[in-house]
Amino acid sequence: MLATASDQGTFRVEIEWTPADIGTENTFEMHFIEPETGKEVEDVVYDFVIEQRGAPLFTSAGQASNTQRVTFSEPGSYTILVKNIDGLGEGASFPVQVTPEIPDGRIAFIVVAMTVAILVTRLNRNNLFRLQTR
Repeated sequence: MLATASDQGTFRVEIEWTPADIGTENTFEMHFIEPETGKEVEDVVYDFVIEQRGAPLFTSAGQASNTQRVTFSEPGSYTILVKNIDGLGEGASFPVQVTPEIPDGRIAFIVVAMTVAILVTRLNRNNLFRLQTR
């Protein structure tokens, strides 16, 4: 969950981000909260922008949908901008880091390799590079 106040404090902007692999669709669920009451404001119109190093990569203007879907083509630092919230000229900014997902097979391989290394070390009296000969 990403959350921040809009520039003038009229809204608390919350984004539920469901990350996905590079090249696969990410889902951003938008929520606009009234800070005084804590209640969600419905039917808010806003502009949704994603920038990398100040250059817009994705722009969706005049959105009323609470769901935005974006595909990132490469890992890196991005900024999500929510602009002109409800036509008031207010905005919110969210820095995000997009990282590649590690496939389950690689995780299993790493775990097995580490386990084997630990067992070999223990069997060789805590010296990984000395082999026992008898």
